[in-house]
Amino acid sequence: MQIAAYISDLLYRHECVVVPNFGAFISRRVPAQHFASTHTLYPPKKGLSFNEQIQQNDGLLVNYISTVEKLPYEDAMQEIRNYVRFLDHEIDEKGEVTIHKVGRFTRNAEKALSFTPMYLVNYLPEAFGLSMQEVYAIDRTAIETAAVAPQPATAITTEESVATKTAEPIDTPVIQLETPASKSAAWVRAAAAVAILVAGSYLGVNSYQTQQFNDAVAVEEMANEQLKSKIQEASFFIPTPLPSVTMEVAPVVKNHHVVAGAFRDPANADKKVAQLKAQGFDAQRIGVNQYGLHNVAYASFADRNDAINELYRVRKLGNDGAWLLSGTLKK
Repeated sequence: MQIAAYISDLLYRHECVVVPNFGAFISRRVPAQHFASTHTLYPPKKGLSFNEQIQQNDGLLVNYISTVEKLPYEDAMQEIRNYVRFLDHEIDEKGEVTIHKVGRFTRNAEKALSFTPMYLVNYLPEAFGLSMQEVYAIDRTAIETAAVAPQPATAITTEESVATKTAEPIDTPVIQLETPASKSAAWVRAAAAVAILVAGSYLGVNSYQTQQFNDAVAVEEMANEQLKSKIQEASFFIPTPLPSVTMEVAPVVKNHHVVAGAFRDPANADKKVAQLKAQGFDAQRIGVNQYGLHNVAYASFADRNDAINELYRVRKLGNDGAWLLSGTLKK
């Protein structure tokens, strides 16, 4: 039986997979990483670790093997025991053993297990199809532009200077210029005319704007008076009231159960429920399994992690026979 393949399948969907009497594989999300020394970029993944202290059966691996292989629960449990014996024998005889697509185990000087995960396998579903990429920095060398030298001014030669000096004078008509007194008088007359025009324009515009403002105020006051009278006369009445809205909220589905036991007789199952409720548990019958047994749970949860935490708490209270069941049973 390929139990290694079943362990690998469960690691894609769960954060903790326990191999009873051997240890637990725990996964955690690792973000994308960039290694500048090798110019490589690795996608996000699930990092695997191994905890030898967690060996109690949580029911996950056993139920999965039982469902896939269509075996009774005890037969699936026996297959796991045989696989654990095989792993221990390989480590004792050869010094190491490899679980396909999971990792390699060795023993250190203190006889403790040492785990090295398979880094080429990515158990993060969101990173499916992503692979390692080589990246290189872009060479951004600045290009210097040559400065344009200013052109020197053209010098005037001695011959041109001499020619200018010896040029014959040109006869031009004489224009009679106004005297300073006549120029001042003309400016005074022009300024006075402009001032008269500006003053007249200002008075006309100001008068027009004032009249427009007064008209706008009168219109606004008339509109406010009409609005007040209409509001006082109006009455609001809704002949048909609006229908009430009823919203249905989907119930919370609790498919993860911490099982206390399974009973052939329903009366015994009810006695167990009453006993657990007296101890403070939220116990109930959760249905009938494929063997016709009535399962009783300490509690049921919508989140699997909450169910695992409750399982460990129940076992610490001395209930070593408790186990985890995920899914629904026939009512």
